[in-house]
Amino acid sequence: MALIVSTWLIINHRRRDGIAQWLQPGYEAASESLVVLNRLALKPAIEGVTADLHELVDLVSRLRLAEQRSPELPFGVIVAELEGYQKNALPHDYEHRLAADTDLLSDYLTLTRMQGIKLEAARTAIASVQRLIEKRTRT
Repeated sequence: MALIVSTWLIINHRRRDGIAQWLQPGYEAASESLVVLNRLALKPAIEGVTADLHELVDLVSRLRLAEQRSPELPFGVIVAELEGYQKNALPHDYEHRLAADTDLLSDYLTLTRMQGIKLEAARTAIASVQRLIEKRTRT
């Protein structure tokens, strides 16, 4: 009986280790994305000015790879929210445009609000994926 139990434990731990190694790149990309999003939350995203947006492009690529490796996990939701966040970046010369035409204020405020919404949605999606990965790899 002890031999059966010990064999089962060894097989179970090896299987979990394999799953953990398989999911590790996606988990790390999600964690790094969360760090970048926390930095971006402190300021509005501006095209060509906010350096963290370039780092976010690389992380989106890594998350797409994780989605291909593990399609059952919702990495695609994170990718969609991050891409939505990037699409709502303010133009690099928005201050000059706003000074010339104050009617653009509502448009820029809408972009900024959408940035906040997408940022929070991405954070929530990242937390959800990380919980799923932790649940699968829990020993």
